[in-house]
Amino acid sequence: MMSVSKKDIIHILCLFALLLLPNVCALFMAVDMEGSWVMKAGYMGMVAVCLFLPALLFKTRTYFFIEGVFSFLFMPIDIASLYLNKQSASKLFLNSILNTDILEATELLQTLWPICLIVFLLWGIYIYLCVRIPNLPFVSKKLRLWGVVASFAMILATYVSLTLLIRKINPNDLTREVMVESLDKFGMKFLKIYPYNLYINACLLWQDQREWNQAQANVEAFSFGISTRDAIDSTLFILYIGEAARYDHMGINGYERNTTPCLSAQNNLISFSSIYAQANLTNYSIPFLLTRATAADREVMHHEKSILEAFQEAGYQTAFLSKNSYSPFTMRIMNSCDYHHIFSRGLDAVDSYDIDLVQHLQQIANHKGQFAVLHSLGSHFKYSLRYPEEATYFTPSLKPNDGYKMITEEHKEVLINAYDNSIRYADYVVSALIQWADSLDQKVVIMYISDHGESFWDDERKLSLHGSYELCEAEYHVPCFIWYSDEYQQAFPHKVDLLLQNKDVPHNSSITFSTLLDLADITEVVDSTRSLCSPYIQPQSSFSVLNGAGELKTYVIQ
Repeated sequence: MMSVSKKDIIHILCLFALLLLPNVCALFMAVDMEGSWVMKAGYMGMVAVCLFLPALLFKTRTYFFIEGVFSFLFMPIDIASLYLNKQSASKLFLNSILNTDILEATELLQTLWPICLIVFLLWGIYIYLCVRIPNLPFVSKKLRLWGVVASFAMILATYVSLTLLIRKINPNDLTREVMVESLDKFGMKFLKIYPYNLYINACLLWQDQREWNQAQANVEAFSFGISTRDAIDSTLFILYIGEAARYDHMGINGYERNTTPCLSAQNNLISFSSIYAQANLTNYSIPFLLTRATAADREVMHHEKSILEAFQEAGYQTAFLSKNSYSPFTMRIMNSCDYHHIFSRGLDAVDSYDIDLVQHLQQIANHKGQFAVLHSLGSHFKYSLRYPEEATYFTPSLKPNDGYKMITEEHKEVLINAYDNSIRYADYVVSALIQWADSLDQKVVIMYISDHGESFWDDERKLSLHGSYELCEAEYHVPCFIWYSDEYQQAFPHKVDLLLQNKDVPHNSSITFSTLLDLADITEVVDSTRSLCSPYIQPQSSFSVLNGAGELKTYVIQ
């Protein structure tokens, strides 16, 4: 720094402190920053490089004005996400902000007026300090050049060395897993560092918007040709999509542990023993649940509308509630619904549970014909974040701040305990949904199906979690059950009889589309060979699936 007074230095240090405010908040508030101080030190090291590197390119006042416009101005967004979600602003959070009604936003800001006042005060202080400092270079031109070269060289060398080292390590070596995780964290740091996280996620959101618009244009003229139904008032159909639930870890399916005490006590519930997902990753699997697309014919999802729009054509009001991640495909569907809501907390947020889906549905339910899709977080890793601490039943279990380093076979017992706790909590959530639906005294059907399963080193292949390139039963055999109200059974006793008759028929997840429409007696687009309430359903011994690489494979039911 050249020819500056002590007062100027203090002003500059204060400006740097203000710029660091969101990242300092993340250090103490973000759930993924809990634990190791080594990790926190690494995070702040990356923050320092990202913050101070641009300072080498500009003079002091110019630098702080640029940072003020592109960084400090949007600081409240990141801090709000940290306060609400315990994580830095994500694409999901930005999407929620953009889709918030202006009246709702105004009401919220009115209740938070003291915080708004503090924000305006900090903006004022920042502008005042910027004006007061001299516009001089931070360092000499020579040091500036060397600083830029050294910083970029350090980042590049770290990334390249980690990549090369990983390639040389045996794929089955635990060290390789640690190195891969380190490399991922190195890249992901930019999605945790303010303001880079804001701009990267804004670009991703803009890219998604373009894809949504294109997807909508592709199906705009499509129609199922369904005639509008009369007398559908007081009728409710619900599709509850589970996440990473495997068939054999549910008590209602014979699991040795009682992971479904509530569902086991339910009347009018039929569990289907041989339903298989067509993919072992969420983004691949969801279109096969919501459209007539199959793993063997994926293009259908790009040219036809969804099951929600089929119900719309029949006169039903539709709703899509999601706690899970979204894709351009699901966002297109959501935007076509009469109502949709994405909960802004991401996968690693604390105090974010699937019971929120039930409570939100209760608020928007009406006595007209309605079809709702609830996309849950279910048993997505980290399992310990899927249920409150008081719901821990099987021990020892994962702690909320246990990270991906726990995904090793030596921690198998702890992982399975946490996983089973998440299944047990899903049992509570779905049972709460059923209890509420039963109290409506109307025709109601709830269908539950998981998007895929989960592996826990079940055989010699040592596969874990999901998305494996190899085909294994644990990742494809999924729980599927249907609950119906007494009023529905009285109206359609023959359909209930057929559900019971077909409870052990082996089939893939393509049954979802036709089964729900058949149960609603919307028969124009029902494929009777794929409906669980049809006498013509065709049992399958094999079918096409997608593996974790998106490759088309043939799955043979054992």
